[in-house]
Amino acid sequence: MEYTIVNASDDKALIEKVNEMFEQGWETEGGVAISPEGVLYQAMILFDDEGDEFETGEEL
Repeated sequence: MEYTIVNASDDKALIEKVNEMFEQGWETEGGVAISPEGVLYQAMILFDDEGDEFETGEEL
């Protein structure tokens, strides 16, 4: 599994980045965070093909 955080200065830019990552197989993890400066952050995860945590019951 891989983990990354995407950020953008406005909601439209964040949506575009997240949608691009969806096309590559990434999934969101949790909700959007907003810094005091107004920067938006979204955590993303990408599961590898070796063993599915949901099928095996393993915790992430």
